[in-house]
Amino acid sequence: MSDGTCSFCGDPTTYFFPGGLCVACTSKNARIKLAETIKQQSNELIAFDASVGAMHAAARRSEMAVAKVQQHGFSAAAGGRSLGLVHSSTSDTRRVSMTLDPNHLRSVRLKKSIITGARLHDQEAKKGAFRGAWYMLTTTYRNRGDCSARDISETLKRIRGFFNRAVRLRFRSYRPRFRYLWVGELTKAGVPHYHVLIWIPRGIFIPKADRRGWWPHGHTKIEKARNAVGYLAKYASKFCPDMIAAFPKGFRTHAIGGLDVESKRELRWWKAPKSARDVFGPLADIRKALGGYVDKLTGEFWPSPWKVIFDKGQLIIWKLELSA
Repeated sequence: MSDGTCSFCGDPTTYFFPGGLCVACTSKNARIKLAETIKQQSNELIAFDASVGAMHAAARRSEMAVAKVQQHGFSAAAGGRSLGLVHSSTSDTRRVSMTLDPNHLRSVRLKKSIITGARLHDQEAKKGAFRGAWYMLTTTYRNRGDCSARDISETLKRIRGFFNRAVRLRFRSYRPRFRYLWVGELTKAGVPHYHVLIWIPRGIFIPKADRRGWWPHGHTKIEKARNAVGYLAKYASKFCPDMIAAFPKGFRTHAIGGLDVESKRELRWWKAPKSARDVFGPLADIRKALGGYVDKLTGEFWPSPWKVIFDKGQLIIWKLELSA
């Protein structure tokens, strides 16, 4: 054992177990290392080894960082944009600007809201457990001086109250909701009148609004609408930018009520810009936020690339984009 050999087989070995046996000749687990075979290192050599290890580790980290940058989709090596504080070269960017007509934007939003809302209402009504039909209520003013911005809201409030009372008497358990859509229109004399689409379940009768005093400003007409979406689409298509501009100040042009939570989310999704819909996906609950749009379900924010400015009463939007 003193000469570094096993006391049983005589083979040279570095590690010994109790009794001077090598690892092949012992059944014990305790291993004893010979003191004379241990290489003692000085403190200077230990410090040198540590510094060399740190240097190799730093070099390896640098190599990994370079490889990651080269594989990045926006790196110069990959043919994309260069990384850094400026993500686009100022010499290759151009400013794109457009002057928009606010009345045109309002007319587009109105058509999208009314047509989509009518479609969603019609789908919900057909899936529901109650049978019914859509009715078109048209309200007109007797003279121009009686017009007020809250006339249509007060009328629908009274009709809703009558509807809820009738539903409570007719249906004991589950009760249908009060579904409605309306869009405004101007006559040749510039007087507004309203086309209201109301879903009435079977067994419920809605009287004429002018006879009940719900619309004391003129006359009303109610008739069954065979194609709910087509009826509203016809009136919404008449809403051009010129009619928006001529509409009395403070008067609402359209409204939708009675949709369930999922249909409201889908309506907001369709009203959002196409770029925001592409970013968030079809299941997002898109809401307008300062500087962009946000998905209320996930909290994800999408900053809009367009900036809005007003110059001498004109609405101008602009953005920066890379040249082709």
